[in-house]
Amino acid sequence: MLENVPDKDLEGSIFITGFQGFGMVGYLTSRHLVLELKLKRIGFIRTKYYPETTIYTKETGVVYPFELYYGVVEGKKLLVLVNNGTPNVRERTDYAELVARWVKEKKVSKTILVGGLDPSLKESEDEKYRWVPIGGYQERLNAKLLESRHIIGPLALLMIFMDAYKVPGIALFSYTELYRPDPRASAVAVEVIGDILGFKIDTTRLLEEAKIIESIEAEREKMLKSVEMEEAEKGHPIYL
Repeated sequence: MLENVPDKDLEGSIFITGFQGFGMVGYLTSRHLVLELKLKRIGFIRTKYYPETTIYTKETGVVYPFELYYGVVEGKKLLVLVNNGTPNVRERTDYAELVARWVKEKKVSKTILVGGLDPSLKESEDEKYRWVPIGGYQERLNAKLLESRHIIGPLALLMIFMDAYKVPGIALFSYTELYRPDPRASAVAVEVIGDILGFKIDTTRLLEEAKIIESIEAEREKMLKSVEMEEAEKGHPIYL
């Protein structure tokens, strides 16, 4: 802990986190919540195989690989774990169990885990996300469950241990671009989280980031097509 926050202040909190998986949705969502809601960094997770990287920003200072933020917004206590890195594969199981056990000990009220989902599973264009209840969660969301589909990676481990420790909550999966950061998918997750919390969370920053990434992708596609046409005119085969 970097700040001395009494356990009684953490009790009843809503815990939110995600990882740098498909579309980096879990990471972008948790990062956005911290910045937009102006939560305070109160601690970090130290692992045995700690990532040897950091960065400095005016908003957060020196960045730790796994940071814990806290704040009270609209009467709701929020605990957000921002995974700026990915736990080493040799200790992901221990990492997931540590987090689940810690939030259980702090008596959080519910947990929201966020990830990205392959858009090929969409049954309609209006469908934006699916979800999974964990730890005996009784409430319902206005979306289809993600049933009979494999979930992989650190988020899957965290789901398993949250369920085993009977920490009620959900795993939320926004449909996303699979192989590039997708702030637009994170904006969907933020809106759903806002509905769960009972107040609106601005997603303007995420949508602006999405426009920048999409414009870069469009320019890249334009350049590739230009090269393809040029090579085709010369009669050269192209391998991409």
